[in-house]
Amino acid sequence: MTIHVVIADDHPVVLAGVAAALQGVEGISIDAVFPGSTELVQHISHTWAGVVVTDYSMPGGEYGDGATLLAFLQRRFPQLKIVVLTGIENPVVLGGILDAGVKCVVSKTDAGHFLGHAILAADQGKGYISPEIAHAIAGVEKTDEPHPGLSRREAEVLRMVAEGLEVVEIANRIRRSRKTVSTQKISAMRKLNLEKDLDIFDYAIKHGLVPASQLARGVRRGDKED
Repeated sequence: MTIHVVIADDHPVVLAGVAAALQGVEGISIDAVFPGSTELVQHISHTWAGVVVTDYSMPGGEYGDGATLLAFLQRRFPQLKIVVLTGIENPVVLGGILDAGVKCVVSKTDAGHFLGHAILAADQGKGYISPEIAHAIAGVEKTDEPHPGLSRREAEVLRMVAEGLEVVEIANRIRRSRKTVSTQKISAMRKLNLEKDLDIFDYAIKHGLVPASQLARGVRRGDKED
């Protein structure tokens, strides 16, 4: 039986690489590839898909990215099987993906065949954590400088700030008040001893909240205050 797969990633090179890695894998058919959540949701709203492979950090789409997109997909398409393919290495964010109910997570730094394993596992309703993801999650217990008390929501807010989103944009995306998001941002910055948005950008890349390629596409607002 063929597994019909749809892929979403805002990096054209990644889309091409994933398609190449899965080409010829027995039992897997790539039906469509999309650059963001808008096109992805439009497609699966009208065309059945067995498994969706989606990037986690994929800003700009109508349906958001990260935890917001995953929650939307699971709510709107409860039968859909999801594999998250991500360049994020932060254990807090990765833990949030698993807590959101996604059972299959693969790192973009893993060899291509691991994604095929994840798709097969997702189709069967099983879990699959690639080697690099497992290593990153396990590493949180070994690091000399873990994220001190940072909640998953605070980590998510910092991730989106690092991607160039304003507090009001984050609030709209995660359906929280501007005040709530601002409070979470301030709380996270206090816990991490960060003073400015520029510090958030530096922290995000150093600690794997966003991939370097994704941060480079954000708008560095420097010392701009909310």
